[in-house]
Amino acid sequence: MKFEMTKNADWQFFRVPELEEKGILHGFCTGGSPSNLLHEKTKQDFLGAFSLKNFVIMNQEHGNDIHVINSGQVPQSGDGLIILEKNVAGIIKTADCLPIILFDAVHPMVSIVHAGWRGTVKKIVKKAVFSMVELGGRKKNMMALLGPSIGPCCYEVKEDVYSAFKRGGFPEYVFLKGRNSLFLDLKRANAWMLQKSGIKEVYNLDMCTHCNDNLFYSFRRGDTRKRQINFVSLKG
Repeated sequence: MKFEMTKNADWQFFRVPELEEKGILHGFCTGGSPSNLLHEKTKQDFLGAFSLKNFVIMNQEHGNDIHVINSGQVPQSGDGLIILEKNVAGIIKTADCLPIILFDAVHPMVSIVHAGWRGTVKKIVKKAVFSMVELGGRKKNMMALLGPSIGPCCYEVKEDVYSAFKRGGFPEYVFLKGRNSLFLDLKRANAWMLQKSGIKEVYNLDMCTHCNDNLFYSFRRGDTRKRQINFVSLKG
């Protein structure tokens, strides 16, 4: 499966087209697309553009709390969502952290998580997988999409981050060493965790938010307030 860039109304995003045939509406939006979905007009425009009846968006905390959405609940905070209700989108905002979409199209459910280094160390994506299994999903049917995030080319970290990952049992290869510095590969760390959790199909957009300043916001590049949205929903 391959990602392609597309546009719907004011939103430009990357998606895997054939997944929509399986009932999985999704997108990793580029910077410049509207992101203030709490503004009523923007909210209604987004719902109309994607034929949705609602969406769920939270205050993100760099933790591993995951909420199950089945009947219109609106959690205040957390970093992961599992959506069982059709035509309701789960939304995560990012500007260097990794957005991950999980889905089981056979036993219809979708999940979206926000995985910065803290959430990755806390193994949020593993928690999402096992939460989906508890709800009836099957690992053999699950797939994962890794969206745009800061890459190991740009994500320099300190010894405290390295030590936290080593204590968490992550392999040495999720770090690159060079120029007397350490660089973390968020995508490789989460792909390793997904595979250890039994998810065999993992598709990586493989784009660095810091490098691609024409496409994405990056906190480390100075975009401290701007975010792009990432969304997933079950089509009705």
